[in-house]
Amino acid sequence: MNRTIQLLQIQDQQVIDAILTEVTDRHLEDARTLWEPILEESSQDDEYWTRVGKSRRSKFLPGDELYAIEYEGITQGLIMLDVLKKRCLIESQLRRRLVYISALATAPWNRPAITNPPTYKGVGGNLVDFAIARSRELGYQGRIGLHALPGALGFYRKLRIGLLNCGPDPEEPDNLVYFETLRIDDL
Repeated sequence: MNRTIQLLQIQDQQVIDAILTEVTDRHLEDARTLWEPILEESSQDDEYWTRVGKSRRSKFLPGDELYAIEYEGITQGLIMLDVLKKRCLIESQLRRRLVYISALATAPWNRPAITNPPTYKGVGGNLVDFAIARSRELGYQGRIGLHALPGALGFYRKLRIGLLNCGPDPEEPDNLVYFETLRIDDL
């Protein structure tokens, strides 16, 4: 599965064609060797993807899917989806299936908090759009859900896809804020 997506190359304001594809060991290796040193220097830690790389073959459950965005052979973003085990929490949609974004990360050079200006813009938004498309492919009417890390709250609040901020989730160990879409195909 390869899909062409567009990113904005900030330096020259050019739209480029990148590839959204299923994750390979090379993508996870990029996260470990290219991302980690920069993240450690900036005090941001995406050790989640290191753990994913180490446990990829042994600990994934049915319904877990991993995808990457790459440009010129370099991983620009990663997303892990759960397409089977999660259900809606919004009362009007209660118990309907959704695609749950278990993890989403962009390369450190694409994060304005680390590299300003970033190299590419649109990586995170394209990954969320893909989660919605995947939800539609599965017959879930575009419904998605996710728990946002504190540093990503602003990103999710700005998205114009009908994400409802459901507030901190007391069932999450870190009391993370939960977001969920209504049936966005009706919006």
